[in-house]
Amino acid sequence: MNRSSEANARPEMTSGGNGNDKGREADFVRLVRLSKAYQEGERRRVVLDGVSADFARGEFVALLGRSGSGKSTLLNLISGIDRPDAGQVWVAGRELTALGERERTLFRRRHIGFIFQFFNLIPTLTVIENVTLPLELEGARVNQAREDARPLLEAVGLLDRAGSWPDRLSGGEQQRVAIARALVHDPQLVLADEPTGNLDEESGRSVLALLDRLTRQAGKNLLMVTHSAESAALADRVYELHAGKLMAGSPENSVGAERRRGQGDEP
Repeated sequence: MNRSSEANARPEMTSGGNGNDKGREADFVRLVRLSKAYQEGERRRVVLDGVSADFARGEFVALLGRSGSGKSTLLNLISGIDRPDAGQVWVAGRELTALGERERTLFRRRHIGFIFQFFNLIPTLTVIENVTLPLELEGARVNQAREDARPLLEAVGLLDRAGSWPDRLSGGEQQRVAIARALVHDPQLVLADEPTGNLDEESGRSVLALLDRLTRQAGKNLLMVTHSAESAALADRVYELHAGKLMAGSPENSVGAERRRGQGDEP
């Protein structure tokens, strides 16, 4: 690709211990005491209650939790789509919670990729037009955007379907298109909200393996929301949201952690 995800210089990151609100160099994503609540009639429902966490550069982190536990809300806060009632979100040294709505939108377009449970492909656009959309929103010329998209379509095994309409694809194929679209602008962070939740078991495993491989190869951060403990086992670290609190799982039991330990043992 000819685009760079580092097009905008990142503010200098500073190191600090607990209580320091600035993003630390080792923490690519840093959540500081995030709280979010919604008013439901006369009842105030607390979704996130003082959530804090640090994710290192290049990590694959899985987030487990029951429906309504706040997993999607947390993704929306990390991406800057929504703002917390209190707390801070840092991504690559930028405090998203300190930015205005337009600045957050521009940051999201350039540095964050999204993958959704229901694909969210535009039915009136062909496969390659769906994939190139993030580039065109950033002002890329159509021909250049298509050149950038072709290697990703090849990587997901759908280059021969570039001119097809989304409704001519299977669910697994549509999600592979969605993965290519999420990665085409070379984002630093990929957020996946139940990426296999609308797929059969075989397609889900194939899509998850593809997503894991493509993000690891490029050294990207992947934060995935899932109900599946089997899917979460691929991650480097696993967290669970319960009663507004974020609790660490058992990273030593994950396939991703095992892979990372193996790499660390190499001379």
